[in-house]
Amino acid sequence: MGRKHILIHRFYRSDEWKAARIIKIASAGGLCEECGAVGEEVHHKIRLTPENVTDINVSINQENLMLLCKECHNKEHGRFEKGQQFDKEGNLLK
Repeated sequence: MGRKHILIHRFYRSDEWKAARIIKIASAGGLCEECGAVGEEVHHKIRLTPENVTDINVSINQENLMLLCKECHNKEHGRFEKGQQFDKEGNLLK
């Protein structure tokens, strides 16, 4: 793990992040702010990077945080969606 990634990893283990996360979950009523399902993951609207991880206006600012369910969080990051399948080479099947 490179030095830059260590900064982000360390941030997510910090008391400041844990407190900001709890506040966001409570303020959203525990529900995904996109679809209303049970919220599981707190998302940064402005993505966290090694360059901005120490900027509290980005990292713990409640206006930059959003509670999402796992599916909506995956969509936000362009990750796989439920039910998607891949071939042996890793290509997405339609």
